Amino acid sequence: MRLAAVAVLGILALACNPTSGGQTPGASSPAASVAGTQAADLRTRLDLLLGEQVMIVAKESAAAVNHSDDYAGYTALLTANSSDLADLMRRAFGNSAAAQLAQQWNVQNGYLVDYAIAVVTHNDGKASGAMSGLTNGFVPQFAQLVSDVSQLPLDPVTQLTTQQVLEDKTFIDDVFAQRYPAFYKDLHTAYAQTSRLADALAVQIAHKFPDKFPGDPSAHAVDVRVSLNNLLQEHSYLATMATAAVVAGRSAERTASAAALASNGDLLGTVFATAFGNSAGTQFDNVWTAKDAALVSYATGDSTSKHALNDTFVNAFAGLAHANQSQVAAQVTATLKVIDEQRAKSSRSLASDDRAAATSMQPIADSIR
Repeated sequence: MRLAAVAVLGILALACNPTSGGQTPGASSPAASVAGTQAADLRTRLDLLLGEQVMIVAKESAAAVNHSDDYAGYTALLTANSSDLADLMRRAFGNSAAAQLAQQWNVQNGYLVDYAIAVVTHNDGKASGAMSGLTNGFVPQFAQLVSDVSQLPLDPVTQLTTQQVLEDKTFIDDVFAQRYPAFYKDLHTAYAQTSRLADALAVQIAHKFPDKFPGDPSAHAVDVRVSLNNLLQEHSYLATMATAAVVAGRSAERTASAAALASNGDLLGTVFATAFGNSAGTQFDNVWTAKDAALVSYATGDSTSKHALNDTFVNAFAGLAHANQSQVAAQVTATLKVIDEQRAKSSRSLASDDRAAATSMQPIADSIR
């Protein structure tokens, strides 16, 4: 696998050299202008934050199940995510509404953490109480608040929020039962579900406050930007879940996480093929598959994979996607740092570095035009 990954990356580094022609990285275009409006920024950021919360809950829950030292770090990330979400809502709705939304969001986070702990400790009463708090407390209060401040209809918001809670519960139950294929499948479903509320809310905010968020958040170019951002963020978190399974020797999870990465890569390949043509989509599939294989190899201790990632992959992907090469290199370096910490069993900054690696995907996604 490692040799195949290095070989494919080497071939494509030549085929996709950014000096070989095509669009110049960062070049402006009408689509780039449409995708770069403040309304587009709002939708992209909101999608990323809601999706990230699901990935953090998954990592925190898995850490609880595995009695991992990084449990506290991932739990703390929920606060960081909530704070960033509150900042975004503050710009849209003002301080008072943002504070109320953040308070309810933190209630949700608390119940999800409580549920995971209750499941791990076989405390059925506490688990039932946490779910009751989510469905009977958080959902109606949060949905009503979102409806009040945005004027979105209450019933659809309630349905979306209820569905999200149920899907979060499902993947927590999966990881506790070590049903890893189901866990990764249900995690993707929960992650994708977040976009339904995020997109609806972002469009409503942009229409309600066109002076604050000018632009069309529903434009096709924005759809592509959001899809790339969501999938690349998902990839980053999935990659470090896969490498964690490798380092810890959880072979069943390793297999399931590899399948999840492949599925994510297929979706990314579809976006690339749609945006740049079938040939680019095929090249992307090869580059991305080799990258995933190299990350796994690095987690096993194969030092040669570092060169394949830092040099070969960076050059190949930046050329293919017309992405900023330094940003691609920075993201790879950030991911390798997380893997190094996993291998060293260094939990002090692992969670925050994991988030930094995922966050560094956004400028890459935004530079792809």
